[in-house]
Amino acid sequence: MAGRSGRPGWLREPDPLQNPLGSRLAILGAIVLVIGGGAATLAGGADPASGLPTSTAGDSVSTAGDSVSTANDSAELASWYHGSEGLRARVATDVAAARAYLAAQDGASLQPVCVSLGTDTQAALTAPVPPTVAAQARFDAGGRDYAAAAASCKQLFDGTRIQVGVLQQRIAASLADGDREWGALAALIGQPMATASPPAASGRSG
Repeated sequence: MAGRSGRPGWLREPDPLQNPLGSRLAILGAIVLVIGGGAATLAGGADPASGLPTSTAGDSVSTAGDSVSTANDSAELASWYHGSEGLRARVATDVAAARAYLAAQDGASLQPVCVSLGTDTQAALTAPVPPTVAAQARFDAGGRDYAAAAASCKQLFDGTRIQVGVLQQRIAASLADGDREWGALAALIGQPMATASPPAASGRSG
């Protein structure tokens, strides 16, 4: 007698879920497939929870590249800083002298120092620049401040109609600003800032 499916009953394949032994074998096979698939997923570098690929190799390479770049920047900055030492020392000598003569109200000695400060600052600003953006910003800002001090100092002697006290305040402020910027530059590079001792008092005023 044929079953409702149209096939003879003796041709019907046994349902493994209706057979206790077959049911256990089917469940065991499903577990093996799940475990095997999870292992393959992990071996392939995917997240077992989301199935998305994961990788840390690229991150490691990127971090290593940043470290090398930082090390290279430090070496280049140190090399540039030592190479510019002569120029910065000349500016530091001018700054120390200008500050001392300004405090002593020694105009005769101050005038040539201001000219020297302007010349040396211009030479520093047109020399090879620092190799990083941050260092160049500090170096240029300090150079502009020293140049501003030299320009205000020049106005003390060229007949500019600005009160002497105002010009002297501008000189002192610009020198302090330049020191602050070049001090920050030295700290950024991890090297000492160029400094100079003030000249011996001349005893003159004018």
